[in-house]
Amino acid sequence: MRFTTEKIKTPDELARIVRALQAEGLTIVHCHGVFDLVHLGHVNYFEEAKKRGDFVYVGVIADAYVRKGPGRPWFSEIQRLTWVAALESVDYVVLNEEEGPWSLMRTIRPNLYTKGEDHLPMLADPSHGIHEDIRVMESIGGRVIFTPSLLIHSSDLFRSLGLERDR
Repeated sequence: MRFTTEKIKTPDELARIVRALQAEGLTIVHCHGVFDLVHLGHVNYFEEAKKRGDFVYVGVIADAYVRKGPGRPWFSEIQRLTWVAALESVDYVVLNEEEGPWSLMRTIRPNLYTKGEDHLPMLADPSHGIHEDIRVMESIGGRVIFTPSLLIHSSDLFRSLGLERDR
């Protein structure tokens, strides 16, 4: 068993690990998000990703780039990295210190990037970042796939508990 903290890597560390795994013929899957309150929807997302590849890493969005409204994220980036790393279906986690996942994709070079099927309607908006996700993944020889998703959102959970706050 690995300790949770051993699963938290820098982009360069993770890129070296991924290159070695890909040299063995393994499929690498990238997941991405805030994960402010890990819930069943996130667990499902990671498990669906794991079904499609041999190795799953999660890019956790740094506090400075979270755009969920005032008072968010509720939990710090290190807390969010740690509890995502604690999940069995997640092999490694990495802090995403930019606006989108594109730099991580270019550095780590996964085979697949998973998004929940609830993101499919965003394809209709040509200005949505999902088009850049697809472009970057194709430029590195990978692809974006859409997986079944449970429609659960941390923002809704915080709201229902009366935990939304202003900064």
